[in-house]
Amino acid sequence: MKLAVAVVNQRREDIEPVANIAAHTRRAIDLVGADRVLLTPDCGFATFADNPVASARVAEAKLATIVEAAAELRKG
Repeated sequence: MKLAVAVVNQRREDIEPVANIAAHTRRAIDLVGADRVLLTPDCGFATFADNPVASARVAEAKLATIVEAAAELRKG
């Protein structure tokens, strides 16, 4: 079993800090183990193709912070 943890909010323009994403994720890791945790956005970014929730720039920045947080968590 895997646990998907929503670590960024696609409805907000601000970019979540990597440290906040990592801290949020560590709580899940403590519960189920690192090998079972997946980092995800909350519900995705393209709810409606003609009316996106987040701009492409914001979505890319948020996904980049997820990648950075995952790398930090892998280091320990």
